[in-house]
Amino acid sequence: MSHDMTKGNVFKTLFAFTVPLILSGLLQQLYYIVDSIIVGNLIGEVGLASVGVSSPVINIFIYTITGLVSGYTILISQFYGAKEYKKISMLSSTFFLFIMIAACIITIVGFIFKENILNLLHTPEVLLQSSNEYLSVIFLGIPFLILYNLCSSLLRGIGDSKTTLHAIIFSTVINIILDLVFIELFSWGIKGAAIATVIAQIFSCCFLVVYIYRKYPMFKLAIQKSYMDLTLFYESLKLSIPRVIQASIGVFGSLLLQGIMNSLGIDVVTAITTAYKIDTLTILPLMNISIAISVFVGQNIGANNMERSKEGLKKGIIISLIVSLAITTVVVLGGEQFMKIFGVSNKVAAMGQRFFNICAIFYPIYGIGNAYSAFLQGNKDVAFTAFNNVISLIFRVALSYALVKKLGFDVIAISEMCSWVLGAVISYVRYKAIYGNNKAYSNNVGN
Repeated sequence: MSHDMTKGNVFKTLFAFTVPLILSGLLQQLYYIVDSIIVGNLIGEVGLASVGVSSPVINIFIYTITGLVSGYTILISQFYGAKEYKKISMLSSTFFLFIMIAACIITIVGFIFKENILNLLHTPEVLLQSSNEYLSVIFLGIPFLILYNLCSSLLRGIGDSKTTLHAIIFSTVINIILDLVFIELFSWGIKGAAIATVIAQIFSCCFLVVYIYRKYPMFKLAIQKSYMDLTLFYESLKLSIPRVIQASIGVFGSLLLQGIMNSLGIDVVTAITTAYKIDTLTILPLMNISIAISVFVGQNIGANNMERSKEGLKKGIIISLIVSLAITTVVVLGGEQFMKIFGVSNKVAAMGQRFFNICAIFYPIYGIGNAYSAFLQGNKDVAFTAFNNVISLIFRVALSYALVKKLGFDVIAISEMCSWVLGAVISYVRYKAIYGNNKAYSNNVGN
């Protein structure tokens, strides 16, 4: 059910929307976590590392689409807050047509050039064949993953975070079952893990499409001229382009960072890629809280209520601090044990724990920085947030290359933490400079 976040108690409203988002994010990562656990225990560390080095290749394409959808989500939340439901339907239909064309292009390009990208990353030769095999299947599921993200963005924008959670629970169960069947029973190896993931993505995509068609007929997608509005589409692109540029630069930066990891040997590759799976899982709640803040702000901006938007930011920061402190405690105390779940050696697990010990104390800063950035995005200040992220990434990459010989393995974590601090400071300064007084700034929806 959709939820109007322009009314009611701010904390309760934001919290009720945030919890399903957090659970959805955690369960979605289980696609890849379960793959990695099963691959690590049934195939070995080579298989686990192959899945790990494949992630940056997949992210090249997923981040681009995520950037495109970001502007769409902002407009959906503002139109919903302004009660302009017809615009939601027209924007969604237009976006659907263009995004699926892009999805097909991405699938073809990714399938053709996947091996070239793996070589560009200096992927160890022992991992090339299995990584290529894994990616060959994963890219076939990209259109379904993209359509799923589009549908979930629509639901988030209108305040419905529970339906996406139901879809992910359903598909996660399917993914776990198929992982065990394809790898253990059928002995399909790493390809079996990829097939299970793609099938699960197809199920979750179909679930959301059917749900929206039945429950929200006023928002239904229709490939008809009367449902197309290029003006709205161009407006969403203007909001999305800074994120796409950021994503493109981010991908290039990730490739450079992956190159540093690969140059340090297979133990480091296995340790970092496995630690990142856990790290991603732990910081996901903070990312989902920022999504909730952005949607909350967007709806209230649409309703011309800046003061309620600011109150949402304050309550969002409180939630972020509580969650980040809990996460810090968990990874400091149990990081090494979590690593061992993936079937890695004691040496690799110890390296992962060292990584967590450096990162964990910065989680609260990451959460606060994301909260301020989310407020800016909800108010259409996307160009600045993209600029901030790019500057932080450049700083991280430069620091990594400058200190890798001196710090070795530790440079990966230290450079990332420094970039978190920089990004948080920049976002806070921007917020205080523009929105820190008592004036009620707002953007006119649809302008």
